[in-house]
Amino acid sequence: MPGDLLLVPFITGLLATGVLALAGPGLFLRGSVWQALALGQWAAVGGVLASILHGPVMPVALLLGATVMALLQRTTDGERLPLAAFLAGLATVTLLAANFSQASLAAAAWAEGQLYFAGPLELSAVAALAVASILLGPGLYRVWRHAQLAPDIPASPAPGHWQRLAETGWLVVAIVLGSVVLGLPGALAGLLLPAWGAAYLAHDMRGLFLWAQTLALVGFLIAWSLSLPLDQPFAPVLVLTHTALALGARLMAFAR
Repeated sequence: MPGDLLLVPFITGLLATGVLALAGPGLFLRGSVWQALALGQWAAVGGVLASILHGPVMPVALLLGATVMALLQRTTDGERLPLAAFLAGLATVTLLAANFSQASLAAAAWAEGQLYFAGPLELSAVAALAVASILLGPGLYRVWRHAQLAPDIPASPAPGHWQRLAETGWLVVAIVLGSVVLGLPGALAGLLLPAWGAAYLAHDMRGLFLWAQTLALVGFLIAWSLSLPLDQPFAPVLVLTHTALALGARLMAFAR
């Protein structure tokens, strides 16, 4: 039955949305939004390149995304260089798509999202990431809390080197895997827009994460219920839904 066939994609997308909604507020707290955009775009470059080389998508996307993130972590320029990297990645995908037929199809898949075709492999990967997110949660929260407090409270205890490394590695996997499942625009929207909307509604750090989860999951459910009956690609519908919810949260905050 069609409902049975769509159960795996639905659960996969729901789990990926929850993980991205956890990462989004963390990125805002650590001031790494532009790095996330660059990472996601170069993961897409890796996926498109893998299609040309007839190689596995996930390892190539992870390798290229992790390389870009590692390079950006070494610079103190948190905006201009990541923005340049993002635009360079976008240009690279465009050139590859213009010169290779396989790349054109892969670029379209990364833009539209392939959630409807997610299978047991994608579900297993996202489920493992969700479990890792729960286990790493306290350490992630400590890293993000320190990033928020450190400028004002220099004596706040700093997280250890391994905690920072684990947080960076987790972010890379979350963004790349989210992009593979939801498409790059859908993943970036699920990463950033619920956190943006949550910032208008939350009164503390815990509220920021709770509101981000709520907005992200509601957005996913609305987009799922709209895209299927209208026979539309999922990622653009998800982006528009998250945008509407974030703007609604902003209006709610101003109406108080």
